[in-house]
Amino acid sequence: MKWLGSDKNRFTELMQPHFDALYMAAQRMTRSAADAEDLVQDVCLKAHMHIDELEKVEFQRAWLLKILYHRFIDIQRTRERSPVDMAETGADSNDPDFLGRDGSKPDDLVEREKRLETVFRAMEILGHEASSLLALHDIEGFSLEELRQVTGLPEGTLKSRLHRTRARLGRLLSNQDIHKPVLTVVGGKK
Repeated sequence: MKWLGSDKNRFTELMQPHFDALYMAAQRMTRSAADAEDLVQDVCLKAHMHIDELEKVEFQRAWLLKILYHRFIDIQRTRERSPVDMAETGADSNDPDFLGRDGSKPDDLVEREKRLETVFRAMEILGHEASSLLALHDIEGFSLEELRQVTGLPEGTLKSRLHRTRARLGRLLSNQDIHKPVLTVVGGKK
């Protein structure tokens, strides 16, 4: 393919059709608009560094989502090893930009917020890899073939992981303890 424009135009032409899908997937994974933006920016930087390879890839969206998924897992593993407690940094995964504003009554908003908290808590218990896989398939609508390309896992493994994750999520959501509020003490002695 011959490019008439600059590298910037070339990159824009390659990335623009996939940008919304990348951002939505990143937002589902991170549950934070700011973290999603950072994650997509990392993917864009990597794609720009490998623009010649991106041009040759048949399924560009899957290639980009694979980078997104692996980068997300790397970031989560780094955070898990970090001695810095996220509660002490003021970081909040319940970004108000992520929650919809549809004109609901205040009581409905409070109830929706409680349900979201419960689901977020259950997804955290599942772990980052399992919850990301479930979000990509069940929320974003990725096919098993697309997930196979993104994760590099065989289709049978994906099916069994999705089944086990859904079953575990169902058990977690039916457990009454998960519906109780969680008190987090910030600061003080550990």
